[in-house]
Amino acid sequence: MKYFLHILLALFIASFLTACYDEETFQVDSNLTSYANEKVDIHAPGALSYSWRQVSGISVVLINQNRATLSFIAPDVTAQEILVFELEAITQKTQSRNMTLKGQVNVTVLPERQKEKDANNTNRSRKSLKLTLEKTSLALDTNTTLKVVANYNKNICKDVTAEVEWILSDTDAVTITNTTLHAKKETNILIQAKCKNQTSNTLALEIYKEINGHKLPPEPNMTVNNATLLGIDSNDNGVRDDVERWIFAEYDEPIVQAVAMQNARAFQIILEDPSNARETKKFTEAQLDCQSYYMYQDERKLIPRGTNLHKESRPRMLNTRERSRAYYEFNQALSGGVYPARDRSKYKESCDFNKTKILNGEWE
Repeated sequence: MKYFLHILLALFIASFLTACYDEETFQVDSNLTSYANEKVDIHAPGALSYSWRQVSGISVVLINQNRATLSFIAPDVTAQEILVFELEAITQKTQSRNMTLKGQVNVTVLPERQKEKDANNTNRSRKSLKLTLEKTSLALDTNTTLKVVANYNKNICKDVTAEVEWILSDTDAVTITNTTLHAKKETNILIQAKCKNQTSNTLALEIYKEINGHKLPPEPNMTVNNATLLGIDSNDNGVRDDVERWIFAEYDEPIVQAVAMQNARAFQIILEDPSNARETKKFTEAQLDCQSYYMYQDERKLIPRGTNLHKESRPRMLNTRERSRAYYEFNQALSGGVYPARDRSKYKESCDFNKTKILNGEWE
């Protein structure tokens, strides 16, 4: 028995030291300052898994959202602007749980004229290259136009796009032919041009997947996503990113996709507070009523008979033990209650999306 207690004590001490070590080695950059149109790197070494997102300020394209160093191009501002980024990181992984830490980094962006002032207007006459993109956010398998202009002394400019070589953070993501860039891979990349010994400014390009006119969120880091009940919702539409991507891959009809998204939002509300079941069950009921409308009442019958989107999505929504346990608590809280039948004449009103826009292929 004494030997057994010594083993337990040793395991406890080892676990404690590991946790302390992880917290000490995990570091996040403090508040940063940058100038407009410059590349910014935020470093957070020492964690096991990462998930970055922007929570306020002018929206920018994030590069390496699931890595220790987040990169982006500071927006072109005319006055000081503060961008706020949030990191959710797993610093320790054990058999029983993941240690998840959250932190925020503020990046102050100053206008370019401030940079010139700080540099005492030096190097103004030096030759430079200016890279521009027609679009900095591009759907997969679509094109955009790019241009590189060389600026010389005495305000002389020349289009040198055909003469440059391209520096890409991911060479498999795009192809560039003359002035046309074609998006081949769903990711975010950095682009720079080089002509002889001169390099241009760096631009960030977001390449996203689009289905039925709906822009999908990026593939989440599943380790971070599954470390909490609510997971990652990078576009803040109430649906976990992995579930949203599954819905649009699984179903083809826009109405079915819209009702499935409503169902996913109801699940998220349930998981957030399973003890409040008698109040939150109305969201699940609304989804079921909306589904019934397009299954039975609407003359087009856009949802096939026998479809149960709530049941079909359950394995995706409840893909961890903690989420399944929360859903069980929700059902337990409802047990023993008496609930009246719902009004069939209000089924159509139960849909929480713009039905006309969805049928026209317009996502909000």
